[in-house]
Amino acid sequence: MANYLITGASSGIGQAMCRLAVQQGHTVYGIARRAEVLAEMRNELGERFVPLPADVSDHAQVAETCKGLPVLPDVAILNAGVGIFDNRNSLDVTVHERTYAVNYFGVLNFIHELMPRFLERGHGMFVGVSSLAAYRGMPLGIAYSSSKAALSAAFEGMRCTYYGRGIDFLTVHPGFIDTPINAKNTAPMPFLWQPEKAAAYILHGIAKRKLNIAFPWPIRLGMIIARFLPAGLHARIMKAPAKKGE
Repeated sequence: MANYLITGASSGIGQAMCRLAVQQGHTVYGIARRAEVLAEMRNELGERFVPLPADVSDHAQVAETCKGLPVLPDVAILNAGVGIFDNRNSLDVTVHERTYAVNYFGVLNFIHELMPRFLERGHGMFVGVSSLAAYRGMPLGIAYSSSKAALSAAFEGMRCTYYGRGIDFLTVHPGFIDTPINAKNTAPMPFLWQPEKAAAYILHGIAKRKLNIAFPWPIRLGMIIARFLPAGLHARIMKAPAKKGE
């Protein structure tokens, strides 16, 4: 059995992965801002679940949390994320700052703290939860898709940089999942998965050490094809619908 560190543990895929990993016999360090939800999960899951309240975007909190880990994790699943829609009529830089603080730097903060210890030990695994939206820019998802693209590219770069040193970098690219992030999405969400199904697929991919865990396959195939569309055609197909009065 392994020791897992999972961020974004209080809801969605993160919470589902915590439950499943504990059921499989692993010890899980669950990290999220909502201490009360983590406490409820501790009561539900028992001593194999260790709640660690922290804001992943706060480097000082992340450093303190990592220093206080009872045991160095074998696998760090860096899943915490936010999805804030962009405005059609103006670009709000604060939306991008908040999105990148969680989706990108919230991942790098943990890698910065854990990497030296993983290298010293000689093994470890980082799992970055990106998105199929990273494959191509999405309408009204400028901040979200670009932050996930940055995360995917960073994991590719780290995989090359630290190749042969015992550290694995796995990237997860989910499609639409029934999570709080997507609850406010009024656009069609084909092939919508429940968090429990996504969690099982991700943990199975981790056990198989798959470097790219992407699902569901119809959305993945569509996004791969979209990568090769000419820029103008992609813009025409994916343009954000105008609201009444615009």
